[in-house]
Amino acid sequence: MDSGRKPEKILITGASGLLGRSLVEKFSNEGYFVFAHYYKSERKPGENRKWIYGDFSSITSIREFLSDNSSYLNECKYLINNYGPIIYKDSKDLSSDDLMDVFFSNVITVKEITDFLLKNTKLKYVMNIGFETLGEAKIYKKILSYAMGKNSLQLLTLSYGNLYPEIRFNMYSPVSLAGAEIVAKNNKLIEPEAAAAKIFDIMAGEKVPVERRF
Repeated sequence: MDSGRKPEKILITGASGLLGRSLVEKFSNEGYFVFAHYYKSERKPGENRKWIYGDFSSITSIREFLSDNSSYLNECKYLINNYGPIIYKDSKDLSSDDLMDVFFSNVITVKEITDFLLKNTKLKYVMNIGFETLGEAKIYKKILSYAMGKNSLQLLTLSYGNLYPEIRFNMYSPVSLAGAEIVAKNNKLIEPEAAAAKIFDIMAGEKVPVERRF
């Protein structure tokens, strides 16, 4: 980014997690000003970033987060939705509450935040984070609810892209992150820093409007 220009503002949700921390570092180092959402683990302050607390457990608390931080978020033209806790449980043990929780955290949260920014900012780019086998029809023995949530998010992302062709909507689905508690059994790993760099390159290298693709 041109050092003589005012930094572009970006909101990154789930910013205190493994990928989130690398995203904050990458975008802030590249000259963006990052509003980094956290829930449990606030990180140390740094240049070109501000950590903002948010509880995404209910629609009310999400809207409170948006309202309380509107003076910051109203300037954000970029959004990375990295929030979405994973439930690792045998499919036979999943409850309806588990399914509702994952749908809420991966779809409803994204919709509330995206709609707020669409209404209040000149949004340019939304990147939603998926997972390695996004869109594949397969049996998930341990992450069924997570896969359902992320596949629903893909449909939501495609719908937004159709409704707002002037804005770039996309998804990036990394393989398992090195250092993560839960990894796929295929031995494919990517360092969080490499995944963050890939996301940055995708977002920085594409112009609006462009053909939507995943």
